Order: sequence, then structure tokens, then C-alpha cells
Amino acid sequence: RLRTVTLGPGADGLVEANRTFAAWLRGFVDHEYIGTNGSVPVRLIDFDDLANNRFVVSDEVTFGVAGDQVRFDLVLWVNGIPLAVGELKTPTSVKKSWLGGANDIVESYQPEHPEFFVPNVACFASEGKEFMYAAVGAPVERWSPWGESSDTPKLADVLAAAVDMLKPATLLDLLADFTLFEAAKSNDTGSRLTKIIARYTQYEAVNLIVERALDPERKRGLIYHTQGSGKTLAMVFAAGKMLRDPGLSNPTIVLVADRVQLVRQTWEQFRTTSMPRLDIPGTAKALHKLLSTDRRGLIFATVHKFAGAGLLTQRDNVIVLVDEAHRTQEGDLGMTMRSALPNATLIGFTGTPIAKLDRNTFETFGDETDEKRTLHTYDSDQSIADGMTVPIHVAPRLVSFHLDSDGLDAAVEELIAEENLTDDEAEILAKKVSKTATFFSNPERVAASRRPDRALLHNRRPSRHEGTDRCL
Repeated sequence: RLRTVTLGPGADGLVEANRTFAAWLRGFVDHEYIGTNGSVPVRLIDFDDLANNRFVVSDEVTFGVAGDQVRFDLVLWVNGIPLAVGELKTPTSVKKSWLGGANDIVESYQPEHPEFFVPNVACFASEGKEFMYAAVGAPVERWSPWGESSDTPKLADVLAAAVDMLKPATLLDLLADFTLFEAAKSNDTGSRLTKIIARYTQYEAVNLIVERALDPERKRGLIYHTQGSGKTLAMVFAAGKMLRDPGLSNPTIVLVADRVQLVRQTWEQFRTTSMPRLDIPGTAKALHKLLSTDRRGLIFATVHKFAGAGLLTQRDNVIVLVDEAHRTQEGDLGMTMRSALPNATLIGFTGTPIAKLDRNTFETFGDETDEKRTLHTYDSDQSIADGMTVPIHVAPRLVSFHLDSDGLDAAVEELIAEENLTDDEAEILAKKVSKTATFFSNPERVAASRRPDRALLHNRRPSRHEGTDRCL
């Protein structure tokens, strides 16, 4: 059965075959051995005691049959299974870079010898100045650095990144808890299965989140990651790892946002990556029932559904992941949510934390023992250096407008008379039309402002792993 999986790329495609083999590697496949009663999990790798595994690094590995062979620069084997393949380029030529090695893997090795990559966890490439990696099936533009990028890269930095990512503990951690397979989000015939492997920022943040969830003393944490850097996927990785952690005793993980659209987007990301046990209650009453009846797994809800909840559960293996944590959480709704789940671990995610007298994201979610009250930080400067986002360029220009107050007052009075509005209705109407946003969002005005010299150019590169970035 296991050997047959390596023949899968021809029929099902490399990523599909890779997903099937990953299930074997993770111990998710059962088998009934001769002379035994019932099926037992097949264990190809011991994740609990790494010393029980055999780790080998080979260079100049030849694979294939006579007349159709390929030579890989580096292969990392675990128990005889090739889990990582790397290509290296000379550091002495300005014409050569890691990109050449990545292209060799993506355009030649994987399509021509896919069976060797069926068990693959990650591929990597370097020329001694940068260290880049990716999952099978990923185009070159989606390869990412491991560790913080620098304007003055050094060989020592590359070696440190390679050692950190490719050491047995990290590589097997990536296999067990930091690999996802995302199905198509629509019924488009051209859509395919995509393999996603965590970026180093997600890997660091998720491990800190799990560590905090296991800490009985500290119950808060703030994840400050810039927009477009993959916060939603970090939540997916974190939720999956916590569900599998025996120390959390089958937890309840509540994913909270302040808008229905954000809840739906988060739920969709979890659904397409085949996360189990998803609940998205349609009403506040349904949410209260799930939490008060000891429901385990993943629950998605807006913060508004906690209104009037009262005490729902006092369990301490409840983890609340709050998206856009700088909004709504300091008000009555946020306090009601925390009162409903008094012993829960609260993890806030934001790209724009607020520190004001009346609203302070660091105070609400940050633990006082964390540096700058932040559990993990990935700011825009580092994101730009890593190539995840590009700089923001602002070209200011004068935007003038004239408001005919007398004409507006007359038009409002006419509308009030025609619609026979009450005093309360008239007051509501007056408040709405007095907002400048009403005029700035007028379709004719918006159309008129769409010129090549428009005031704001926000050139954010589409995220390697998420489709939620916006261009204004």
C-alpha cells in the first residue's frame, strides 16, 4: 500500500500524492498486521522520542534509471525516507543565485521525477547569501526565507537559518503540525490542491501560543503581525496544534471577530484546509448552548453573540483567538466575553494595535511579563525586508470640496416633509447626512478621483498564503 502511494503523481498529481503520504508519515493510517486482531496505526516516524529515528544527510544523490537520471545536491532522510531536497549554487558568481536552484527543483526535478518528492516535507535552495524554502508544487515566487532577512546577508546567517530549519526537531515539527493542504475555495475546474508550509514567523508565533495555552499562570498573549503576513493561517496552525496537544485535554477553541464577514472568511480558511470539528452557530443562543454544554473543537462567532451570555464555562482548556483584537474588545462586549469565559486563555491578533487612554490593545491582551507586552511581533519593516510586502508610497495632493450647506438643509427639510418623518426619524436622517464620509463615498466623486496621480498608492504584494490583502 505504501509503495503504491509513490506511483500516485501520475494519476492524482504530486500534491495529492504528497498529502496521502503525509498521512502515513504522521501516523494517521491504520493497518491490520498478520497475526494481530484489529488495525493499529502505522508508525514510520517516532515523533515522541527523536532518538528512535535515523537521520542521514547525503550529497550528490543520483536518482532514476539509466538514461533518465537526476542528481540532487542535498537530501535529508529520516528512516530511509527523503523528507527534504536542497539545491546549492556557487556564491562566487553574481549571475547565480538561490533562484537557479529553486527553478531546477520546480521546473525540472519535481515534474520529471515526482515520485522522489511524494514524501517531501520541504525543498530548499541557497547560494550562501539567502536561504529559501517551499512546499512541493509551490511556484518560485512563493518561496520564503527562514529567519529574518538582512540588507547585508552573510554566510553565517544562511548557515544559522539552515541549521535551525533543517535540524530534526524543526523538520519533523513542520511535518506534524505546520503543514496544510488547501482545497479549492470554489468549484472552478482549474483549481487544484495546494500545499502550505508555515513561514518562520508563523512557526515562532504558534509555538509561543501553544506554550502560553499550557501555562496555568499566564492567560493572555498579543500577536502583533503586520497586515498581509498570514495571521489567519497562523490561527489555523495554532488551532490544529492545540487540538492535538494531549496537555490541553481536548480543548475548546473559540475564534472571535467583530464582523460577520471576518468570521466567515476565517471559517472558510479553516474549512478549505480540512480542519475538523467546526461549529459556526447562527445565533447568540446557539453559541451560549455550545459553550455551556462543554462542546469541544472549534467554534466561530462574532463578539456580539456574547451579549447577555452570563457565565458559560469555567474550564481552563478554553482558548479564545481574537482577530482584529484592536477593535471592540475594550467595550462592554469584550468584557462580557471575558466574564463568560473567566478561565480561558485569550490570544489577540492584530496588525494595528492601539495604545490610547480609552483603548489599549497591549493592556487588554498583552501579558505584563512579555517584552513590550507582546507575545510575538512581525512588523511591516521586517515584512518588507522578507519580501512579503512592498513599501507603501504616498503621493500627496490637494483634494478640495465645497459643501452647499443652505442647499443641503433645504433638501433635508423637503425630504422630511415628503416622507412625513417623525422628530426622531428626522434627527437620525440629519445625523447621517451631516457626516463627511457620506459625501466622500459618493460614486460620482469616487469616479472623478480615479486618476493616475491618485493620492494613495498602496502596492502590497499578494500574500504567499492568503488572499485577503487589499489594494487601494
